[in-house]
Amino acid sequence: MYFHKPHHIWKIPTPFASHAFHPLDGFLQSVPYHIYPFIFPLHKGVYLGLYIFVNVWTVSIHDGDYRIPKFLEDVINGSAHHTDHHLYFDYNYGQYFTLWDRIGGSYKHPSSFLGKGPHDLIRKMKEEGKLNSNSTDYEPRNEKSVNGILCKED
Repeated sequence: MYFHKPHHIWKIPTPFASHAFHPLDGFLQSVPYHIYPFIFPLHKGVYLGLYIFVNVWTVSIHDGDYRIPKFLEDVINGSAHHTDHHLYFDYNYGQYFTLWDRIGGSYKHPSSFLGKGPHDLIRKMKEEGKLNSNSTDYEPRNEKSVNGILCKED
């Protein structure tokens, strides 16, 4: 948990955030992919193809493109689900599917599908005074930058 938490500095994920993590976190997340071929042998071409797929998938769930076929919205853990994971951290842990989040009680229907997405959170932060809405009010000792957005320190 400690090694993955810095990845969540990016409240609104971007493709660049998809690979912005602690090196030990990256290694620990990759362990299953390296152990699996010893249990179930794979052709090296299939292994390489899966490696590429995982990287493309990782970028895609951080790209902010929430489009997904309506009938798959409750099954696929897409970008909208993962954005809520970054915003609230206690939901939507699944990599590809929502099944285990549903079983474990950590599933959250994406707020963007309900008409309330990350921009609503930014609006709320501005209303609560946690976000600087005027760049001339910048006071470095009271604020920090999160995703290029100035936030007041608590």
